[in-house]
Amino acid sequence: PNHTFQNNKKMCEKGDILNLFEQKPLVTVCAPMVRYSKLQFRTLVREYNCDLCYTPMIMADSFCRSGKARDNEFTTNLEDAPVIAQFAANTVQDFVGAAHMVSPYCNGVDLNCGCPQTWAKQLGIGCAMLNHPEVISDLVRQCRNQILKPFTVSVKLGVLKDDR
Repeated sequence: PNHTFQNNKKMCEKGDILNLFEQKPLVTVCAPMVRYSKLQFRTLVREYNCDLCYTPMIMADSFCRSGKARDNEFTTNLEDAPVIAQFAANTVQDFVGAAHMVSPYCNGVDLNCGCPQTWAKQLGIGCAMLNHPEVISDLVRQCRNQILKPFTVSVKLGVLKDDR
């Protein structure tokens, strides 16, 4: 592995992604990309000194219920650090359950509140969550309270046309 892998891993050993931002003048991030941000792609971008990678959006409900979904949607290895798993969820049970499952293997979770796809809106996830800020707050709060190790919990927000 190259030095970037080792340095990033060392900076985030305690699970605190913020260490990267405090210790580096410029942090490069590979944002979640549908179907592309799987392990093989994250490995490739890390070869080009990407500091922090996200998984693609994972459906938290399916992830919690299905071993097949877990095996298909989340893979990592020792060199894949730091990494944040992004979930689509609208219930505490699903979001916190999925976060518990990945917490030994990643540095944090991200709640997707920006996906504009019609199917996601119909399921009440992605940007549909923006209509329920109290639910977003509860999901993040419950996750922070239940994952005891230092662990990043973030939210990707879409911007509504009315918000300036």
